[in-house]
Amino acid sequence: MTTKEIKRIKSGLLCLGCSASKETGDSLVADMPYFFEKGFSHSVHAELFGANIAISVSERFSEVSPYELKKTDGGYVVAWEGGSAPVKFFPRLPRTGTVVDSLAKYHSPDCITLWPSTSCCYDKPGLKCKFCSLLAESGAPVPAEELADGLEKLYEKVPHSHALNFSGATYKNPDFMADYWIGLTRLLRRFYTGSISIEFAPPADLGRLDAMKDAGVTNVIMNLEIADPRLRAEICPGKGRIPYEHYYAAYRRGVELFGRGQVSSVLIAGLQPYDDIVRECEKMTEIGVFPTIMPFRPFDDSDLAGQPMCDPDEYIRISELLGGMLRAHGLAPQAMQGCTKCGGCSLENDCYYHPER
Repeated sequence: MTTKEIKRIKSGLLCLGCSASKETGDSLVADMPYFFEKGFSHSVHAELFGANIAISVSERFSEVSPYELKKTDGGYVVAWEGGSAPVKFFPRLPRTGTVVDSLAKYHSPDCITLWPSTSCCYDKPGLKCKFCSLLAESGAPVPAEELADGLEKLYEKVPHSHALNFSGATYKNPDFMADYWIGLTRLLRRFYTGSISIEFAPPADLGRLDAMKDAGVTNVIMNLEIADPRLRAEICPGKGRIPYEHYYAAYRRGVELFGRGQVSSVLIAGLQPYDDIVRECEKMTEIGVFPTIMPFRPFDDSDLAGQPMCDPDEYIRISELLGGMLRAHGLAPQAMQGCTKCGGCSLENDCYYHPER
């Protein structure tokens, strides 16, 4: 199978999801207890064609996907009209007897991701991001001391080369969450020597980025998501109040602190004009920010459930253009850390390594 065909299949799975029978799910739920749960954070992370991929399997749109996850005598395959390929699921992490057991997951063979906060200050009537499917399952974030204690026990059982990637809801406000990440990182650095990647909204006080660097954060992810400020205010009515110019002030300061490529930002394809995404990718890569393009998926628990999915062909075209920009500006995925290096939720890393000919 050619790399072009492989990218087409990955694009289709990212945009359209994958159906799975209850029988198939029941056989996997022991290692993936969230298998039947909905939402972006519960996507199934796996390896297909030697690349990482996050697949939605429990949403209504995935039920009509042209791709199907099947159990076979030899394991599991993703099947489509005219073909199939074996899929390998990442193992369950060792048990620690702490809160970490319900939070930490492999997103790639050497990247562990946690979402310690699910309660968002923007999750209010008239403020919530319309594409967001995150449900408030708890109040305040998991106490940093409790989380660090669990991770210390986990890293007694896994290599320190396993990167840590943190994400989650913005509790109270972006500055509060920045302080939370700073405190947590200081605790982690007492025992953990690997990379720490954190996804968060840019704080009002950009001095907190300096504090993150001093605490030991290695790279940061601040998601603009929608390029045009007017459209962003419509789709992200709460988070969209953070000025566009403030994002770029945070990006420039982040690049100064963490280095070119160690600052990244998600843009969502399928909710905004193609040209807007291309222009924003050009602007970001020129200053050393690594854009990640994720396809819009109409999650059942979002305000946009039932909306059309991102077109896989357009998604490939955008990702190929971004792959070229990354090569032109020396932003290599292998030099990244955490979520950006993993590449399971997007296609630009694949396009960087295997450009269209």
